[in-house]
Amino acid sequence: MADDLTELASLFKERENKPPSSITTGIVISPPPNAKIRLNDVVILNNSHLVWSSHMLKEYQRELELEGEIKFTDSNCGSTSDGATVTTLNVDTNFEAKNVKMTTKDTIKEGDEIIIMPVSDNELYYVIDKAVRFE
Repeated sequence: MADDLTELASLFKERENKPPSSITTGIVISPPPNAKIRLNDVVILNNSHLVWSSHMLKEYQRELELEGEIKFTDSNCGSTSDGATVTTLNVDTNFEAKNVKMTTKDTIKEGDEIIIMPVSDNELYYVIDKAVRFE
């Protein structure tokens, strides 16, 4: 019985001391929907290992509302339908747009670097965003 308790305590201690998973980057070999990500020189992750942030996917759609102010002035604006010349156009107004849908048209592509975070067992990775470096 004492050996069993010692073994159980040892298992708990091992579990306590696991190093935390850290965020890393990978390189896109092929983008979704049949994604492959190079984690390092040996490991290539595929869809069964990846959970994607929805905003990174092509055709991702969001609903939004906008409000703000539009101001601009333009000159030599052309003419009206009855032939009158419009020499200056001044616009200064507030606007509001409700129930607007925005659809992304781009996604990650081959060669992009992405930010990924492994789950503690390193079998599943969350794809967080595209990485950008200023060199």
